[in-house]
Amino acid sequence: MKRFLFLTLILFVGCREQDLNMNVPYSGDKLVLWGKLQANATFKLQVTKTFNPVGDIPKDVTVNNATVVLYKNGKTYLTLSHTGKEPGFYTSDSLIQAGASYFVQVSAPSLPTAESAVVTVPVELSGMTAIRTKNVVPQINHQTPQDLISLYFTKEDALLDKYFSIKLTNYYENDTLSSYPYASADNIPANEEDCHTWGIEVEKPKYNDNLKAIVYPQSRVFLMSNQCLPAPAVPVKFYVENGTDLNATIRALKVIVRVGVVSRDFFEYAKIENKQPEGVDHLVLPPQKALTNVKNGYGLIFASNEKTIELP
Repeated sequence: MKRFLFLTLILFVGCREQDLNMNVPYSGDKLVLWGKLQANATFKLQVTKTFNPVGDIPKDVTVNNATVVLYKNGKTYLTLSHTGKEPGFYTSDSLIQAGASYFVQVSAPSLPTAESAVVTVPVELSGMTAIRTKNVVPQINHQTPQDLISLYFTKEDALLDKYFSIKLTNYYENDTLSSYPYASADNIPANEEDCHTWGIEVEKPKYNDNLKAIVYPQSRVFLMSNQCLPAPAVPVKFYVENGTDLNATIRALKVIVRVGVVSRDFFEYAKIENKQPEGVDHLVLPPQKALTNVKNGYGLIFASNEKTIELP
């Protein structure tokens, strides 16, 4: 009985709610930049700012009064404008050029001027091919119909230091959905290798009729170094679900494969983010590592050159 009372007392004291006074160092508000220099596309930059980790969380951290200057090959190229339609976003009408080098410089009242590292836009991927094999034996989620997507890279892709992104999208009669690919168990993506990782790409917001609300869909993106590439005759393989309704009777009309050559910074950023601990067993953690290539600020400016393959 004494032992029971003693253990009960320990449990009561250990579970008692307490206030913790945390002295978290803070160097002051700084700009946060996020943007992709996509070859043959316009440039769009998101500008926000940091806030003190101690105290109330601000409702809005977007910066809408910044001056954003884009430099090309070391010279002033253009000034990005804020349209006002999307808070914190600045856009340009000029197309980003493959092979050119860019960096951005951003200033705003009462905030230090931030400047990104110089980023070179990759050249286009060479003759990669893709094959869609319909209605294969499912590997994961066996109750849903699945297709097998096989990607073949050329020998030239393995010669230079390159990093690739692979995204698969299903096109249905009334909707477009990320296929959320599964790695084939007998192929490179299923193995734990330091030369590849999974990332997340946020899609454009859209209205969901079932939820009666605006949703922010995300796509799963596979990233890898050319060090992971198999021989040209050996494909990189993914399984994709091919049914969108409850009974999986509505099948995708086509699958779009978007393959890009990306800058190394983005590959390293995704690799770090993919390894960050999550879940209820990690409620209290020290600050986690993050990658940034912005001086006197935070964030990431990276580049990509993508090609699209349609598989009916």
